[in-house]
Amino acid sequence: MFSEKDVLETNHSVEVKQKILIEAQKLFIKNGFKGTSVRDIAKASGTNVAMVNYYYQSKYKLFEIIFEDALDIFTKRIFDTITSDLPFFELIETWIHTYYELLFEYPQIAAFILNEVSLNPEGLTQRIKKRNPYNSFSKIEQRIEDEIAKGTIRNTPAADFLLNMLSMCMFPFMFGNLAMTLMEIPYNTYNTLIANHEKYVVEFTINALKPCDNHTN
Repeated sequence: MFSEKDVLETNHSVEVKQKILIEAQKLFIKNGFKGTSVRDIAKASGTNVAMVNYYYQSKYKLFEIIFEDALDIFTKRIFDTITSDLPFFELIETWIHTYYELLFEYPQIAAFILNEVSLNPEGLTQRIKKRNPYNSFSKIEQRIEDEIAKGTIRNTPAADFLLNMLSMCMFPFMFGNLAMTLMEIPYNTYNTLIANHEKYVVEFTINALKPCDNHTN
């Protein structure tokens, strides 16, 4: 049976662990994975390096937990959009908006994906597979085939379309630091640029799908 002291110590441990997690997420969003150290996390959470390592083993493990939570939210909202019954072009616009909205809210997703693509592609594949993307992708593939049959869009391979969507939506967030350096602009300015860029991506994607004689409609 636990004593009152044991309960208090357990509650304190839970609070400390949660505080570390919250502050780590803020730092990862602000500074990125590489720009955040365990010492930074310890300082922000009012703990020390030993405590951070005790609860989370390493910076990577901590980032991994944050990424998994964000990925759950990310994939659910994306898959819900893909499988919705919205009119096709409205679905495309909502899909792109969802990407941008989520990546602004959880920029660590883009950072983690970029890191995993180079260091652990098999692990990233398994993470995505366990969230069962096939049902969502088969649904959007069928929607594309239906729209082609109706003549509302040109003959477009679903795989090519999905790759285009991913690259246009993810790239600005994955390579934000590089872009800011090359363009010599601050973080806030770049975020404004990306927010405005969303409209361009929507128009570009929809116009690319429409038959040539419908581009101006």
